[in-house]
Order: sequence, then structure tokens, then C-alpha cells
Amino acid sequence: MRKKSPQHPWKLCPAREAECRKCRKKGHFATVCRSVQRLEAIVDSSYDESAFLGTIQTQKQENLWQQKILVNKEPITFKIDTGAAVTAIPASLYSAEKQGKLKDSKKKILGPNSTPLKVMGTFSACLQKDKKRIWQDIYVVTDLVMPLLGLPAIQSLQLLQQVANIHKPGEQYKAMFPKVFSGLGKLEGSYKIKLSEGAVPYALSAPRRVPLPLVEKVKLELHRMEEMGVIRRIEEPTPWCAGMVVVPKPNGNIRICVDLTRLNENVCRERHILPAVDETLAQLEGAAVFSKLDATSGFWQIPLHEDSEPLTTFITPFGRYCFRRLPFGISSAPEHFQLRISQIIAGTTGALCHADDVLVFGKDQKEHNERLCEVLKKFEEAGLTLNDKCVFAVDRVKFLGHTISAQGIEADEDKIKAILNMPEPENVEGVRRFMGMVNYVGKFSPHLPTLTKPLRDLLRNDNTWTWDAQQKEAFAKVKKELSSPAILAQYSPNSETIVSADASSYGLGGVLMQKQKNGEWRPVVYISRSLTPTETRYAQIEKEALATTWACERLSAYLLGLEFTVHTDHKPLISLLGNRPIDDLPPRILRFRLRLLRYKYNIMYVPGKQLVTADALSRAPSGPEKSTENETLEDECRVFVDLIVQQIPATKTKLKQIQEMQNEDLTCQQLRQYTQKGWPDHQKTVSEHLVPYWSHRADIHVANGILLKGERILIPKPMQREMLERLHQGHQGMTKCIARAQQSIWWPGVIRDVRELV
Repeated sequence: MRKKSPQHPWKLCPAREAECRKCRKKGHFATVCRSVQRLEAIVDSSYDESAFLGTIQTQKQENLWQQKILVNKEPITFKIDTGAAVTAIPASLYSAEKQGKLKDSKKKILGPNSTPLKVMGTFSACLQKDKKRIWQDIYVVTDLVMPLLGLPAIQSLQLLQQVANIHKPGEQYKAMFPKVFSGLGKLEGSYKIKLSEGAVPYALSAPRRVPLPLVEKVKLELHRMEEMGVIRRIEEPTPWCAGMVVVPKPNGNIRICVDLTRLNENVCRERHILPAVDETLAQLEGAAVFSKLDATSGFWQIPLHEDSEPLTTFITPFGRYCFRRLPFGISSAPEHFQLRISQIIAGTTGALCHADDVLVFGKDQKEHNERLCEVLKKFEEAGLTLNDKCVFAVDRVKFLGHTISAQGIEADEDKIKAILNMPEPENVEGVRRFMGMVNYVGKFSPHLPTLTKPLRDLLRNDNTWTWDAQQKEAFAKVKKELSSPAILAQYSPNSETIVSADASSYGLGGVLMQKQKNGEWRPVVYISRSLTPTETRYAQIEKEALATTWACERLSAYLLGLEFTVHTDHKPLISLLGNRPIDDLPPRILRFRLRLLRYKYNIMYVPGKQLVTADALSRAPSGPEKSTENETLEDECRVFVDLIVQQIPATKTKLKQIQEMQNEDLTCQQLRQYTQKGWPDHQKTVSEHLVPYWSHRADIHVANGILLKGERILIPKPMQREMLERLHQGHQGMTKCIARAQQSIWWPGVIRDVRELV
């Protein structure tokens, strides 16, 4: 374009004889050309005498480092090569008609080992990627197999950032299947809850009280769930109606849970048989690249049959609701979810589903990518969505309690450490605990009887304690033998299963046992960990509940969708983690119970002597888990307890007076000590004046310094008469007096005393 200015006469214009690289006309430069859109950059490396091209024999293959670029509006797939100083194409792709006449190259192009390459010439071209457009000289090289995009063009087209994003695990799949990674999905077909014959409906007529600070949050959460289509309001009478439990979170949010315990007692399972783990793992031979997929709020993606919706009715202070999607509290939900996912991926090679995990694998990146895309496409067609917990394209992945890699299938390191990290025993009792493990697995190895002899000798009454080189060597060899994955029985979802867990003063231990065809019970996995400083201050019954809950969650890959038995040596847990109404549970026990709702189990009492393995692991635990789960639990319980105290119908002055009286009362002092250090194992060892509290010991706890029974204040004996008179103020009837007592205060026989007074 000519410059019309007295200071810029045409005869002196530097562009007078210049040829525009865009329109090929003379008289102006490409930077001011009006014939086409303005280009982002002009790349010209002609000032260098030579340029390095690098590898020229790269074979065509599927590679994320490839990009389709428009060259003079013609698409060409280039290999992105940041080591190449120029952009080049093979001679076979050059067309004089499309690219124009070649010019002689002004520089030498060097290949591997700085070997000069045969260059036919160069041509200038417009390169375009998306909205980025640049001009660049392209070299035509005779021996080149695949087009190479050099570093100058890569930088100008800003492809480095794009490639980085592509190589970020999962990003390319999220771009290819955006529907799969957004929102809450909805599968075709609904789930119908089937009840056993003779099922007796159970319905609450009054809602659980919601603390005033949480009222608005509960309303908002119910509205959110209603907007998502997870629940709906229900006005008509229903024979089934459960209670709602609101659990505050430390971040200020809340979690709405529904106690479907009574309904679960009558739900018929589909008996969807999970594949045996060894059969599943046998299909992974040769796999080297893995992805593990996790569905967003999985159960909520399954519509609930309209006939089953009323069965899930729950009552709130703001009305009654029922679920439109499969709720998490239904015991049959895990196995049905497994069935639906299995149906979706059926026929897909290299995709396995077990419980709520989907594993996709391939022998190399290419095969893995093809299979993963096939699975994601099926998810998209089915309406399933995934969350951010997915793991993509890794060479090692945890699946079904194993670590899988190209080298083979290994036992999970955490499970091995539970045994390997047991310290050397310091006395006979320590040897006895260690030998308890040998008694469980002794028949699994022919070497154990010989290896354990130096240790068994220590258990003889006529031997004195000694721990020298012989015992140390035997201990090391036995522990190595026990920790070998070969000694752990293969998991089978069709076998009778027991989970036993135990808690000591400083550790948790557990073991999953399964009954073999020959009638023997063999261990599948051992687990143990230390208690956190906060957990060491739990009451003993809370530690025992924590042990059972933690064991089930650690073993969830084995237990979800399976009916199993929990063994405990703590009798109060039979009720607390069994069929006791959730509303009657202390806050921390309540949280444990809610975490166990997704499991279908029976809980049985077993004497402590029969829990040798779990007890041994709890007394010789490995290090604490690197997890915030229990810290979060403690925070949630603290928030919950604060709210309980805030909602007690008493003034701060009266609460302080009660607390001071509790501190002075000998009975309350002893009760407080028991809540902190644990109750005795037998009632006969308890003082006579504490016997009336024995049957309520699981509910007695301390919140903010106040002794409570559940959510009711435990009143010391000197104040009981005063409280009775306060209840009877206004000469209310017996029913109202009893209701007030049940809401706020407690001592053994409080209801009887109210009746006698009124």
C-alpha cells in the first residue's frame, strides 16, 4: 500500500519493488496488505546460514504430538517437533499448483548427526491453526517421511500451550466428551424396590427437630435436591416414612441423610453376582496403561420407579419428600449400580467393572485410548456422567485391593505394611499376639511350623523370656512369610465373609476373612493403623465403632454389594451399629452409623480371644493414614455437639449451674471418667450406685464440658427434685411433662419420677 505523504514520496518508498507475501502483488509489504485478514505473525529464519531439522524417518502413528495445520488453506498433519529449527514437508506432499514455484533454499538443512539433507527448495505459505495465522517459509525435503512443524511456527501459533493441555491427564477426553464430565447424569430405565413378603410398613408421624441455625440451610439443600430432580414433595399418605438426619459440615454446609434402616430390613436383593477377583485380574495380562473411572453421585443417576418412590418417603419440618432417584441409603443400591454399569460397558474389550469402579486398560497408549474413547462414548449414549476423581492414562493403578502395572499384579503396599511394620515383641504377651497371626495362616505355608519354633518355645511355661539373634531371625523370616501375597486367600464375592475389627488404646486393626470350600476360614487382607491424637481421646466404645467403620471403608472394594458379617468383642456395638434408631445415637456414633448405611451387614458379638488377628494389628499398628477423613469427622462432630448444646432448652446461667453441680457430684465425676477412659468390661465391677447407668453407657458422653445422655442433660441427683418441679410449672398434664423431660433432661427413672409427681 502506497504512502501518500510529502515526507514519503513514491520514488523513495522501500516497498516500491517489494512483493507482498500475501497477495503476491508489488508495491506494499505483507504487514499492511488489505487483500486478506491481518496475520498474527511473520516467521522468517532466512538470516541463518543453516538449520537443524533432526529426525527425518519418523513413522506415521497416532500421537498426541500431531496437529492438523492449514497450509494455504490445504490441511496437512504435522508432527510437532520443538527440536526442529524450520518447518518442512516431504517431497511427496509438494504440489506446484497448490504451493507455487519453489525457490532455492538460502540455508543448509541438517538432519541427524548434522548430516546435510537434500532440499528441493522452499515456498512461502500461510499457516493457520484455529484463529491464528502466520506466514512462514516451508522447506521441501526429499528424504522426509512426515511433515515437521518447527519451533518458530510452534511458538507463533501458540501450540505449546495447547499441547500441554492435551497432555494433561484427562483434558483431551473432557474436550471430546463434555457431556460425560458435566452435571448429574440420568440413565435409561428405572429401578423398582422389591419388598419381602409380609413386610410391615413403618412410618414416622413427627419430624426430627432441626436446630434453628440450620433451618434455612436445610430448606436450601432440599430445594437444590428438588431442582436436580433427586427428590420431590409428596402430599398423599404413605405407609412408609423415614426420618431425616441433618449433619453439619465444618465449612458451613450440611448433609441431608435419610434413615432407611426399617425399609432395608425388608428389601429383597437382586443377587447380582460379582465376578471373582482372580478371574477379573486374569484378564489384565499384558496391560500397561490404565484409567479408573468414577461416576458422579452414582446412585442418583438411576431413576427410581414411580411405584417405589413412596417407599422412600421421609418427613421434615417443612413437609414430606420422596426420592425420584435411587437413594444412597438403600442396601440393594450398590449391586444394582454395578449391574447397570456392567450392562453399559458390556461387549467392550479392555473394560472391567467391579462394585463402583470401572477400569479401562490397554497394552499401549494407542490401544488404551481407543478403548477409553469407546467406553466414554457408551457412557455418553447411556447418559452417565463422571466426576473429578477419575484417573487417566497411568502406568500403575490401585484396583480391587491390588496394585496393577505392566510388571504384573502386586499386593497393595499399604496392606503389606500392616504386617511388615509390626515391631519386635518385648515380652511373652507380644509373642502370643504375633503367633495369633500364625495360627490363622499357618496351614497356608509348609515352612511356618519350622520357622516359628524359636518363637513357640517362648510360650512354654518352663521357659524364661529371652530375645536374642535366634528369635530375631525367626521373627524376621516368619513376618516375611506372612506378608507374602501368596498367603492371602483369593477374594470371592460368593463366599461367606467376616470383617473383624478391634481397637486398642493407640491403634486400630482389622481383617477380612472368607470361608473356603473346605470349610476353613482364611484371611484375604489385613489392615491396621495408628490412632490420631484426637482419636486417642475417644471413649472406648467410640474407638470400637471407629474401628468397625474404618475397616468397612478400607475394605469397601470387597464389601459393597455383598452381605457380610461384622465381628466385634464389644457388646454395646450390636445395638449401636445394628438396628437402633438413628435419632437415639450420640453424635459421633451417629456419624459412624451414617457412614455404614451403604453396607449390608449383620453384626455379631465374638469374645476377644477369637479376635486375635485384629487385636494383634491394633496393638502393633502401622502409621496413621495420610487422610483428612477423621479430622473432618472430628470437626463435624464438634460442630454437631455445639449445636446440640445451643438447642438445649436452658439459659446459659442454668447450664453453668448444672455443669458446676455435675463437677461436684461423685456419680457424675465417675461417669465423666468412664466416658473418657472407657467403661469396665463387666457390670459386676461397676460401683452399685452406677449400675442404673450401665444399660445407657453407650449414650452417655460429654459435650462442651456438660454430661449428656444423647441430646438430653444428665441431671445430678441433688438437682433432680428441682427439675421435676420446673417441669410441672403451670400444672401441665402428664403427657406434656413427659414430653418436656424427653426433650431436655435425663436420669435413671426420670419418666417414673414424673408420673409420680403428676
